[in-house]
Amino acid sequence: MSLNIINTSDGSHTLYNEKLNETYHSIHGAIQESEHIYIESGIKYFINTQKKKNIRILEVGFGTGLNFLLTYKLSLSHTYTIHYNTIESNPLKMEIVNKLNYIDMLGEKYRDVFTLMHSQKSDKEIGVSSKLFFNKQILRLEEFQSKKKYDIIFFDAFAPSKQPDIWSAKNLQKVYDAMEKDAILVTYCSSVKFKKTLEELGYKVEVISGPPGKKEMVRASKK
Repeated sequence: MSLNIINTSDGSHTLYNEKLNETYHSIHGAIQESEHIYIESGIKYFINTQKKKNIRILEVGFGTGLNFLLTYKLSLSHTYTIHYNTIESNPLKMEIVNKLNYIDMLGEKYRDVFTLMHSQKSDKEIGVSSKLFFNKQILRLEEFQSKKKYDIIFFDAFAPSKQPDIWSAKNLQKVYDAMEKDAILVTYCSSVKFKKTLEELGYKVEVISGPPGKKEMVRASKK
């Protein structure tokens, strides 16, 4: 897997996958994109509407770990407890991770957590803090099994045009079955086919404003 680090418009790094001809984040701003989709439209929205104190998150596509790092940043100013489970089939090597500039952008105090989450062994939950617990599983979504139910899904895989199998109805049904009632799924993708598949599976689909450089995104819920 040949990866190149590139700068995005907000100054933060993303990775370019030469094989897929695809970046891990928006070139209009990696941190901006993650903040808008997964933090603002995901966690903060859920907290404001559901008022739960204990939240379970499932992330499909750990990638650079930016979504978790921003979740940790948010958790420092809140009192709720988060159990964050992420799955990734191709984890990054530390030689790539160490070149990403997220710590330069966010602050030195996040370095230890950033290193820990990338070096963590598969399927072993750790307490990052008294309010945040982290578990990474190195596997494909097709292999994922869980008896737990989740409140928020971060669906952050590569685009359907690049990895269509991940976005299959079978996988989206698996995710639906793993969601609590009133749970939400957030993603940058808003393709017609994707939205139609979600609706056919029983998701309530909401199209909302996207991050800089993208007109819209999807937030879907399980009713």
